Amino acid sequence: MLRYSLASLGIVLAILLGGCEDERLVRQTLADDCANHYRAESYKVAARTCLKAAEYGVPYAQWLIANIYYYDLDDTGHQKSDSIKWFVAAADSGITQSQTFVGESYLFADGVEEDFKKAYHYLKLAADVADPQAEYNIAMMFYDGKGRNKDVSAAISWLKRAAAKNHTMSINNLAWVHATNPHKTYRNAEKAMFWADKLPKDADDSSTFLDTKAAAYALAGNFEEAIRMQYKAIEALPEDTEEDMLLEFQTRLEFYQDNRAWTENE
Repeated sequence: MLRYSLASLGIVLAILLGGCEDERLVRQTLADDCANHYRAESYKVAARTCLKAAEYGVPYAQWLIANIYYYDLDDTGHQKSDSIKWFVAAADSGITQSQTFVGESYLFADGVEEDFKKAYHYLKLAADVADPQAEYNIAMMFYDGKGRNKDVSAAISWLKRAAAKNHTMSINNLAWVHATNPHKTYRNAEKAMFWADKLPKDADDSSTFLDTKAAAYALAGNFEEAIRMQYKAIEALPEDTEEDMLLEFQTRLEFYQDNRAWTENE
């Protein structure tokens, strides 16, 4: 049985009673109701209307119902796995955000089994329309050799594309690669400092950014500033930081205190 909001009921009934075979107005009305209720945070109503619009093949409604299910916004006990069908449908319909989301889901096994081939497929669709998060994820697939042959040059190229759009983690990782990569081809103090200087001063990831800046300063030979930055990085670590990470930060500090730069294979 079709269920509609009061705002759309009159239009829908007019179409049905008039024997109109063209369902475009029904589709558009459901799509509008879906978006309006979602924006108003009326998620229980949005869930009903967005689902019906999604079943009619409305891409944005597919994206919204997927989010409702993924985050259980309507408080009905949805699991992440309930949402993947609609995220995929929205991605296949051309919704860029959903393409990136589905790609990350397969990359990190979030609600689905890990599948690097599918991850790259969906991330590339989004990257082809210049989505910076997708570009960043593709860069890291090349850098880590996940589903791609390990290729630092390709990773840097993708990171630059995202960094040009002010994607912060891409900026951070460019600075880190140039500061710490063991290969002379990529290790470059000038480039490391160029990207490190673009990192935000205050952010939730401040410990990560300070750690990167310290590595860049160390490679540039400014060990006094590297030590100062690394102390700040350690102080900025969250209280629940795992011991291995804390030890890694402390080890880098000892390197800088010994006037030594850090490389990844250390």
